[in-house]
Amino acid sequence: MISIGELRLLVLFLLLIWQGSVFAVPLAIDYRCDAPQAQFEPSELNAHKGWQPANGAGVVLPLDQRPCWIRIDYEQNAARASESLYLSFLDLNILLVDIELYDAGGTHLGKAVRLGQSHGSLVSGTQATFVIDSSTEFPLLAKILPIPNVGRIPGFSRELRLQADTSPVSLRDDHQEDFLSQSAAAFLLCTALIAIFFAIALREADYGIYAVYAVLQSWLIFTKSGLTFTLEGDALVMLNPWAIQYLNAVFSLLLSVRFGRFMKHSPFIGKLAYGVGLGFLLLIPLNFYFPDSAGRLIFLLLPLHFLVLFSGNIRGWLRGERSCAILLVGLAPIGIYWAIFLYFNVLLQEPIPTEFAIGSAFDYLRTLLLPLAFYFGIADRSLRFQRETVRVALTDPLTGLKSREGLRHYETTFKNDSEQGQSCALMVNIERFRSINSALGPELGDRILQQTAHRLNQVLETYPRACLGRTHADQYCMLIPGVKDLDALQHQIEESFFKAVEIAGQVVDISISAGVARAEHPDTPFSILIRNAELALGTGRALRKRWVVYGQTLESANRADLGLLSELRRAADMDELTIHLQPKVSMQDGSVTSAEALIRWVHPQRGMIPPSEFIPFAESTGRITLITRSVIHSAMRYAKAQRELGKPIQISVNLSVFDLSEPGFASDTLATAVRLGARPQDIRLEITESGAMQDPGMALAVMNELHQAGFSLSIDDFGTGYSSLAYLQKMPVAELKIDRAFVAKVKPDTDGALLLDSIISLGHRLGLAVVAEGAETLEEWNLLKSLGCDYVQGWFVSKALPTDDFERWCLNKSPFSP
Repeated sequence: MISIGELRLLVLFLLLIWQGSVFAVPLAIDYRCDAPQAQFEPSELNAHKGWQPANGAGVVLPLDQRPCWIRIDYEQNAARASESLYLSFLDLNILLVDIELYDAGGTHLGKAVRLGQSHGSLVSGTQATFVIDSSTEFPLLAKILPIPNVGRIPGFSRELRLQADTSPVSLRDDHQEDFLSQSAAAFLLCTALIAIFFAIALREADYGIYAVYAVLQSWLIFTKSGLTFTLEGDALVMLNPWAIQYLNAVFSLLLSVRFGRFMKHSPFIGKLAYGVGLGFLLLIPLNFYFPDSAGRLIFLLLPLHFLVLFSGNIRGWLRGERSCAILLVGLAPIGIYWAIFLYFNVLLQEPIPTEFAIGSAFDYLRTLLLPLAFYFGIADRSLRFQRETVRVALTDPLTGLKSREGLRHYETTFKNDSEQGQSCALMVNIERFRSINSALGPELGDRILQQTAHRLNQVLETYPRACLGRTHADQYCMLIPGVKDLDALQHQIEESFFKAVEIAGQVVDISISAGVARAEHPDTPFSILIRNAELALGTGRALRKRWVVYGQTLESANRADLGLLSELRRAADMDELTIHLQPKVSMQDGSVTSAEALIRWVHPQRGMIPPSEFIPFAESTGRITLITRSVIHSAMRYAKAQRELGKPIQISVNLSVFDLSEPGFASDTLATAVRLGARPQDIRLEITESGAMQDPGMALAVMNELHQAGFSLSIDDFGTGYSSLAYLQKMPVAELKIDRAFVAKVKPDTDGALLLDSIISLGHRLGLAVVAEGAETLEEWNLLKSLGCDYVQGWFVSKALPTDDFERWCLNKSPFSP
């Protein structure tokens, strides 16, 4: 919609263009085109018969290469002291002519050369202006001589329509039309300069194409207002206005095709536009060497030119391209002009009407509207690009949910809603997503992310003001104002993910964990709420809990974890990390030939720190490798000491996935054994099944290196990592440790006992020793013994003991007997 202010500016612009002709008074004229070009006496020519009276105030002169004369009866106005005479050329067929003005006595009053300023005359656009006074003898005689080969469309009408007007000098500024033309040309040059800067800075071809178009349009305006009077000979011919018009048509086609995106919505019309543009280029040399052929060709190209432009832009507009609608507005006056031009000059063989001729308000409108429309379109495109950039920044492209930045923009709404009740933020994470993504591939992984977003959205349908976003990777954020029952929300989420999802024929069980933070006060900062939810999620993942609600205990634990993490390296360097040993008892004879080393931290101020307070946090931050090195170092020193005492024992050490991925881990471990003088076979390295299956290829390579170095290997927590038996049989392991979950509270003759028996039998068939972890009762001990388990480790035998206590236990309890 056009505002009132814009409408006023448009009206003022049109009035300024139009007002140059409102004071002009048409004059009666006669004409003749049969007089010789030789020297003459104006009085004799004036008396000569053969003058033709003009109809009304205008005359149509059939100019070819001969001059025409016009006689202006101005005597009736001779009483005025000083006036201006305007000879207006109202046809585009001839833009460049020479004009000489005489009075009845033969006095030379002025000369306009190629519509330029010369000898007392001033030409603006297509209007020659002569100032006369009361001493002038009437009637006036004007000689009109066309310049050959310049300014005429080949094959078109060879007639020139001329009109003589007069106005008192005091009522009209003779420079006004010249000022308007030059202002329009200067405006186009400025827009071209700006477009060049944009083209260079943005590397955008559309601006460059427009810059050339604007320069060509500016040149055309200058040719109308007298620039070419300074050019001579070949230079004038090469800058023929119609050659410039042909180039202008080419660049208007390019501008529409690119700016209107024809190749996107109408590729056929786009290719046709390029063909028409090539035709206009061929017209330039054809115009100079074969003007008649050029004239016939342009009859075809001009209608086709506008047919292509309008059909392409209309099609693009109907398909949602706003830039095409803007181009239609800019092209409409140009199309109307050329339709009128072809109708009058080609069909009727008459000059174009004054209202549409060069120098008219409509002429300026058709010249300037397309550049204005182009820049409006560029502004519109920039605005839409800015909005799209904001939308992309606020939206996750994969799921269509809000991004982390989009969630921040939701803060104001969320805070307003939270005043009406307790609100909460949930950080939701997909469990085992990395393993699922590696196993199924990134494409199916993306489908799982989308399906998770869909199910979370279904949960939020009962909370109309809630917001869901994807913060990164497999993590989502739910912002829910006014939650009354947190337990009901938890039940909804768990129920939503109860059923497995089938993607491309693959059934996947999606399980999630969530950290929850509640806004205890209406003014709880949004950022604090999100941070608390992330802290709760991190704590839950470390403790392997699916649902954790933020509380102050988590805050103090988090600060403690951060403090401990910063001290962990110092603790490793100062030997504050020690090992406790838990014996592994042979169920065959009760002997103890091996034990598992478990880390303990004796802090100088806090005393004994249990592993549960620092191991999960160290593992999540990658600092677990410090602990692993310390345990391996302590285990090797102890194993070496026991062998020197004649009591060889094999010490088991747990490895994490970070240890396996550390470059040179196997070689560094062997180097440590060599440096300490320990034997690699006295160390058994336990790798969790889930850790090995995160990257089976990498884990298998590291395990082979450790095995070749002489270390014994074990698969820990078997049954919890969904390992492939194909990988298991390739792993160079000597031992299989059954996770506590398969042992706890298992009764004979139950499904649990049957599953346990199957695992033990599988281990034996693979040639592995089988160790059961976590045996705590005599009933569990007896069941494992009856199933043929090789070793038992658990509190029923002994808890983990300091090395001195472990030696005393072995002295008193070995061989172990329940």
